[in-house]
Amino acid sequence: MQMFSDDFTRAAQAAFDAQLASFASICDWQRESTLASLAVLTAASNELLAVQHPQDLLQVAADQGLHALDRAQAFGREATSVALNKPLFL
Repeated sequence: MQMFSDDFTRAAQAAFDAQLASFASICDWQRESTLASLAVLTAASNELLAVQHPQDLLQVAADQGLHALDRAQAFGREATSVALNKPLFL
C-alpha cells in the first residue's frame, strides 16, 4: 500500500511540475508579446507624429493597418503553437 502512495505522490509531483513549467512558458510568451507590441506602438505613434501632410497621414494610417493585421495573424499563430505544444492540463 505504501508503494502505491509513493508512486502516486511522484506522479502528482511530476504533473504539478509540468503544469508549472507550462504556465511559466505562457507567462513569458505573454510578457514578450506585450513588450513587442509596446515597441511597435511607440514606433507607430512616433511615425504619426512626424507626418506633415494630410496625404502622408492617410498613407501612414493604411500602412499601420496592414502591419496591425499581420501582427494579429502572427499572434494567433503563436498562441495556437503555445496552446498545442504546452498543455495546461495533462
